[in-house]
Amino acid sequence: MSPADDIAQCVIGIYRSLPKRGKPTSKGTGDQLKEEWTVLAGFVLELPTDPPQYQCVSLGTGLKCLNSKTMRRFGDSVHDSHAEIIARRGFLVYLMKQIKEQNAQILDIPATQNKKPYALKQGIKLHLYTSQSPCGDASIEWLQQQQQQQPRNGTDIDRHRGKRQRTENEEGNKAIRGHSEFCATGALRLKPGRGDSDPTLCMSCSDKMARWNVVGVQGALLSLILRPVYISSVVVGDLYQHSAVDRALNLRIPELTNDASQKEGFRTNRCQINGTSSKFEKSQMVLKAQGKEIITADAALCWYQGAKGSFALVAGRRQGSRAPKDACQPKTMLTEICKRALFSRFVELVRELTLEELQLDLHDKTYRQAKELAVQYQEAKNELLSSASFAGWSRCPEVYESFTLESEKK
Repeated sequence: MSPADDIAQCVIGIYRSLPKRGKPTSKGTGDQLKEEWTVLAGFVLELPTDPPQYQCVSLGTGLKCLNSKTMRRFGDSVHDSHAEIIARRGFLVYLMKQIKEQNAQILDIPATQNKKPYALKQGIKLHLYTSQSPCGDASIEWLQQQQQQQPRNGTDIDRHRGKRQRTENEEGNKAIRGHSEFCATGALRLKPGRGDSDPTLCMSCSDKMARWNVVGVQGALLSLILRPVYISSVVVGDLYQHSAVDRALNLRIPELTNDASQKEGFRTNRCQINGTSSKFEKSQMVLKAQGKEIITADAALCWYQGAKGSFALVAGRRQGSRAPKDACQPKTMLTEICKRALFSRFVELVRELTLEELQLDLHDKTYRQAKELAVQYQEAKNELLSSASFAGWSRCPEVYESFTLESEKK
């Protein structure tokens, strides 16, 4: 097998070992029987051994995201439950656990604590596998071809031509909604793909993964104590077109020029793009090839190395939990990968590390204010989002990131 196949099998193998909860199921009976399908994504570390050793450290499945009417301001729900995003959030938890445990096999840990003491160990590579080409620009050409092969008898574009197909951000720039305007390649797109769905504020996975190529996958909070972590390669299963994925993730990104950000390790990363022949058994294409009637899976699934087990999410919350209308969910009911839980874990981590030289005052800070402390991260992000190709980025309104952790002290 090729290295790309090894990476894919590494993720698929972990998925198969997990319990059924949160995985796609059969719905209905007899002639009404339908099979749920989903996308699987996972982060894999390549250790510098001979031969290379691959370790899946987080994975996610999922196809859903919350529309703008159901987003919550307490940080207690995951707004975007697409597989790549779920896997990345699990990876954040994994990274924080490695820092807490001072894992010198994974991290470079200097003898003296300085401004930014941690980094992924030199020689270790990070790969991302996804069972289907990321939604948005990376898969739009494949969808174009499918559209051209179908008779024009009421397609998604035709049915929803009258709907507003672009969403304007605060600066007056616009991102395309989902599958609209097929001919526009290299464009920013919002989820979901279907034109008859309620609009969301979630950028496509193609757009988010492209942003990771500038600011890293570790996010703003972790960048306060961890140097940027970049993806070495992306391995794609179904709907794979090398030129489209390469354009979406690499070619449309401008070179980073901010000196201060570069000194902190930020750069324009160009990840390798590889296809794989390894098949994920619950993918749309595999189930269709088996002649199954298919529907999208309701649940998302998350797992990371070191977790007590995998856990399922429905509507952005832990499966089976309920969200009070005008209040935050109890801490015991939060999913580990919602913004509130990640913020809480990070604050606790910083407190335990006693990084005096960082002078991180997180007391009474909102989630947004804590992220803004990562000045070089924000400068790198803003440089990207002010470039021509990314000017239409739909930023998360501050109301959804203005929560604090004060209520958890009670």
